[in-house]
Amino acid sequence: MSETIRAAFFDIDGTLLPFRATQIPASTRAALAALRRRGVRIFIATGRPPIHLPRLHALDGVPFDGYVTMNGQYCFLADGTELYRHAIEPAALRTLLPYIEKNRLSVGFIEKDRSTFNLIDSRSEAHCRAMGFTTGNVAARIEAAPIYQLSAFFPAEQQAEFLAHCPGCTAVRWNDDFVDILPSGGGKPQGLAHVLQALGLHREQSIAFGDGGNDVEMLRYAGIGVAMGNACPEAKAAADYVTGDCDADGLADALRHFGLIGAE
Repeated sequence: MSETIRAAFFDIDGTLLPFRATQIPASTRAALAALRRRGVRIFIATGRPPIHLPRLHALDGVPFDGYVTMNGQYCFLADGTELYRHAIEPAALRTLLPYIEKNRLSVGFIEKDRSTFNLIDSRSEAHCRAMGFTTGNVAARIEAAPIYQLSAFFPAEQQAEFLAHCPGCTAVRWNDDFVDILPSGGGKPQGLAHVLQALGLHREQSIAFGDGGNDVEMLRYAGIGVAMGNACPEAKAAADYVTGDCDADGLADALRHFGLIGAE
């Protein structure tokens, strides 16, 4: 089994990095280094956009080989080589604007290098302050650049109504405060598929780790899907293996379980 896995994909929040933590657990950092020494390429697979990554200093010093960002909508190698991009249709976003304006919903329109909110409210304030996001003319941004994802701040019970006003889109949630809106057919599996294709690998040669609702399909897609002990029930049900919590050596334990690293 260990010889067949050539690429490993890791969600960030709740997988590599415990929620509200500022550092990756030492056991996780050591396990990632051991994995690379054994010739397995390591990738981030996150709902976060590229503009978040420089602010995540917890990841500093870990030489990831590439990044699956915005839930698979924008993928690139560590040297900046673009592998895949999949934007939301501008027509769908134009249809959405009157609805979010009427209902005063706080929504971030996420580009490759920029995030613009139509408004900031009590739900989105802390997030926007932490990331340095501000409000702007989102209608103009729709016309100016590809929008790969929306970060929409509303409760889960409002999701169906929101999607009815954003045709051709789907939703994945990994946070109680907001949901990520993607183009239909998008998601982390599509990002993994394009990365693996660029590497000349098959899905059976991959392992993926996750904990949230946006990781469910990725865990099903990878050759081995591992859910953290702190994962949501849906992620655990989708996984081939459930390990310990991310802050209790769960990631390293799973890699040892599958023979991908030794006892070091």
